[in-house]
Amino acid sequence: MDLGIRGKRALLLASSGGLGFAAALALAREGVAVCVSGSDADRAQAAARRIAEETGAPAHGLAGDLADPANMDALAAAAEDALGGPVDILLVNHGGPPLRTALDVGQDELADHANRMLFSPIRIARLLVPGMAARKWGRVMMVGAAGVVEPIPNNVLSNTFRTAMAFYLKTLAGEVVGDGVTVNIVSPVAVLTERTHYTAAALGAKKGLTAAQELAAREARLPGGRFGRTEEFGAVVAFLAGQGAGYSTGANWRVDGGSVKSLG
Repeated sequence: MDLGIRGKRALLLASSGGLGFAAALALAREGVAVCVSGSDADRAQAAARRIAEETGAPAHGLAGDLADPANMDALAAAAEDALGGPVDILLVNHGGPPLRTALDVGQDELADHANRMLFSPIRIARLLVPGMAARKWGRVMMVGAAGVVEPIPNNVLSNTFRTAMAFYLKTLAGEVVGDGVTVNIVSPVAVLTERTHYTAAALGAKKGLTAAQELAAREARLPGGRFGRTEEFGAVVAFLAGQGAGYSTGANWRVDGGSVKSLG
């Protein structure tokens, strides 16, 4: 299926690995020129080389540290320079925060992750979306989580800031829909990534289990009997970037294998 986005240009935050990388790879397979970014420029460049080798699409790796929102100005400019034109597709993403309860989280952690998960993503959107609206075409997506709908235990940082960003994007969606720009959230649940292994090790240790034992127990409880694959997440991002998804906006698209029971 041709999604009709060959030749479009994409910037993906925190995309040197995991879900961000899977999204970049899926877009590149559709002929989109991609900029992957991350706090480690060398890792981002290695990811870009892999994408270019696997797909033949233009791919670039850039430094993009979300710890300071001021860094987003340089990232936006570098992306448009590398891509040879304005960004058409933006994926908002960030590394997963440490596991914390509502009372254990520290004030410094709150401030740091507010920058990484809220203020920097808002800054990059404010830099790039006006151009999309002026050109009457654009796609903005965010990597969400189950906590956007229902709080995840021991994960107050993710629950707090992903939900805040989701509502910012929901507001944005209503403001730019008339300009041909769609804004959506894609929420992975029980998709196997490095983050899944991290949480399995952290939570398994509290139960006296190894990471492998905790992962096996989780997988056994999943309706489909398996974890999701990152490429299945990437496929949804690519679909929403496509021409055929131009009337889908302001929604939270779950990639969860039926593991979340609510409809919303």
